[in-house]
Amino acid sequence: MLDLRQLHYFVVVVEEEQMTRAAARLHIAQPALSQAIAKLESDLGARLFERHSRGVTPTEAGRAFFERASRALSAVEEAEEAVEPWLRARPRLVVGFEESAGDLARAIMRRFMLAHPDMDVEMRHLRPAQRLIELKRGRIDAELVYPRTPDEQLVQHLVAVSPRFVLMGENHSLAEEPSLTFQQIENEVVPGCHPSVDPRIASDAWLMKYRRSPPRLAREEPTSLDELWALVSRGNVIAVLPEFAIARVQGDGARAIPLLGVDPIEVSVALLRGDSRPAVRALRASLALSSAEDLTGLDAPAGRSAPITLRTPLVGGRDSEVAVPSPGAPGPATPLRRQAADSDG
Repeated sequence: MLDLRQLHYFVVVVEEEQMTRAAARLHIAQPALSQAIAKLESDLGARLFERHSRGVTPTEAGRAFFERASRALSAVEEAEEAVEPWLRARPRLVVGFEESAGDLARAIMRRFMLAHPDMDVEMRHLRPAQRLIELKRGRIDAELVYPRTPDEQLVQHLVAVSPRFVLMGENHSLAEEPSLTFQQIENEVVPGCHPSVDPRIASDAWLMKYRRSPPRLAREEPTSLDELWALVSRGNVIAVLPEFAIARVQGDGARAIPLLGVDPIEVSVALLRGDSRPAVRALRASLALSSAEDLTGLDAPAGRSAPITLRTPLVGGRDSEVAVPSPGAPGPATPLRRQAADSDG
């Protein structure tokens, strides 16, 4: 029978795509990890990885095993940690989000932190494979979700609406355009989907609802903004990103251009339905202050998408502005305007 250590090693290797990086993350020697993976393949009677000069890629059998192994590990960790939130000596709220949403997460949580100075707030980066998993197993209390998920176990509170931008190499033939439409980029090569990424999220990033045929996918499957920047700046791919992620990846060979005529990305704070812990109740009450006013963003200059509309008011309910780097060009920053927001839970 397989043990949990084998499953854990396998999942980390899939996520890291390289034995050396996986071994460093697991704090074990690389030969020992290679031997453990070889034994796992022998025990299962199936080859789980294709080995190549850049690292490893899961086979079809490996992809199927990854999905189930991840679920098994999550179930075990959920059982072990079910009582952990009630053991905390001081109230604490743990909020998870992907690296690309860091600036947005800080702006959204500022109001809550000001209103609850006696509560510890921890912000935690999530890898693609951890999205919604950490929330459901109780490792975090809330998660910044985009696009919105149909998962009925969750209550989602809409907090921001962000236009999309095209990220492309500075030498691309369209790089000097003031704005772009989907028709102009439909046939461009876009990044592939890593096995750890939810296909629903990849479909949204590829703008599948606007396509007449499958996208042209690159062999590479980036899982971080740095990996994506490297592909884009070399001219290998283009990518479509929400405005709040652009400041962290544009420049140094990569240019961001507003994408017009497509739906913006709706960002929500997701909570477990029925979660009655004090910290979560406090956050839910804070989000419930929202109202259903103006989801479309503010007016923008011609040729440019509307800016992000942050839908979380400051203490006292007054609008304010937080300056963030403008994705368009050097100069004055594009403000995030805080407005009243709505909740759907």
